[in-house]
Amino acid sequence: MSNYQTRNRFFSKMVGFFLTLTILAIFVIFHFAATKATIKIYGQIQEQDYKTLIEMLPENSQALAANQIFGKILTQEIESEISVDSDMTTSTTAKAGGFVKLINQSTKDQTLIATTRLLSSDNKLYRLTEKVIVPKNSEIKAWAEADQEGESFVAPAGKMMIPGLFLGLQEKIYGQSEGFSLNGTPVYQVTENSLKNAQDKLQTDIKNKFLEDINKTLADNLKISADHILAKFETVTSSALGDKSPQTTIKQKANLTALIFSPEDLKKASHAKYQAELSSNSKLLEILRDFSYKVTEVDLNTNQAIIETAFKAKVSVKQDILEINKDKLIGLTEKEVNDYLSQFQVEKTEVKFFPFWVNKVPKFKDHIIIE
Repeated sequence: MSNYQTRNRFFSKMVGFFLTLTILAIFVIFHFAATKATIKIYGQIQEQDYKTLIEMLPENSQALAANQIFGKILTQEIESEISVDSDMTTSTTAKAGGFVKLINQSTKDQTLIATTRLLSSDNKLYRLTEKVIVPKNSEIKAWAEADQEGESFVAPAGKMMIPGLFLGLQEKIYGQSEGFSLNGTPVYQVTENSLKNAQDKLQTDIKNKFLEDINKTLADNLKISADHILAKFETVTSSALGDKSPQTTIKQKANLTALIFSPEDLKKASHAKYQAELSSNSKLLEILRDFSYKVTEVDLNTNQAIIETAFKAKVSVKQDILEINKDKLIGLTEKEVNDYLSQFQVEKTEVKFFPFWVNKVPKFKDHIIIE
């Protein structure tokens, strides 16, 4: 082989070598320059609390907006009275005491004077603290105290004999104690608490009766609940605060207003109003089951009312891309990117790499595109 051919072959190899290096360099430069990862985030899932006001119009109204419903109003005025137990206080005493149910199974009323003896089954003696009359074929409750001081007279509930009666009556007229302790005679007093208990019970009973009477006349899909009722109460008479009385009594006059409407229509109107007010960067995913409402205003002159509704909704809110730390994404595979983004409770993510052979997020943060 001539020297000329040898030199040509050498130069050809050198050209091929440098050409290969050039191609590799171009590839490396292209790889780093063109490589990118595009991450599309579809939103963060949130639960939102929503309250709104829905207007109820009379059934003969001509037009109805999306945030309005049809309905009618019923009114009633009721006056009622109720008594509840007053609050009781006791004090420690040297003589054991307790309530005794006095039972009279005879055909005549029986008078028992104060200090009437009551004998327990273990022969301990107790006495009534006040005069009582036990009606025939009936029973009453009275307070009794031990004949002597001391803890030995503390006793559980049990049957008691009245030794002062004739033998023939002792089987028909007797006592049943509720137990004896070293608490003194109970003192009953009208307090703010007992007055409130009486008022609450009275108002609940009035509303329930009003509700029951209305629902008897309505179809199943229109039956109402307490949330449909607006009530105003005025006290007529009541026990005086501080009275020493076992009963607390209150009488009130109630002006009751009931709204008759379809709860489903109310729910639809509330949901429609919510969707209309939903911000542009949010997408409604689901209306959750919880839904409540209450009547806040009634105009009897126009037969219109305002109803406040409340519910929760699940929405997808676009995530602020500035919150995503790109340093945490470098070198991650598609699965690892999705796992990392799951902490933001996003609805959905898509990861795309370029060129086709790339399967990891590039090292340069400006090559990571988050949408």
